[in-house]
Amino acid sequence: MFINRGRIVLNCGMEEFESRYLELMVHPKNAAAARALGPIHERQVLGRAILLFDRADRHQLAALGDLRSPSIADLFLALLGNKPGEARAAAQGTNR
Repeated sequence: MFINRGRIVLNCGMEEFESRYLELMVHPKNAAAARALGPIHERQVLGRAILLFDRADRHQLAALGDLRSPSIADLFLALLGNKPGEARAAAQGTNR
């Protein structure tokens, strides 16, 4: 459970967490296509974009780069690092 300013922004078990969230280290040539799929967060690492998705199609994302489950810390920073109000929408899957 993640709480931000007294509001619950994420409430799910580990099993749901692992099936719901995906992190994509996108190949540079596929960056625009990946962004078009509506990631809830993006960050840059070593010159490559890493996009975080909620309830996205695993096979569709795998064609665009390297896919993995995000760490809890990465999801925490993504959800609580958004602008006020966006974290709750992102956690509920409505920020697309």
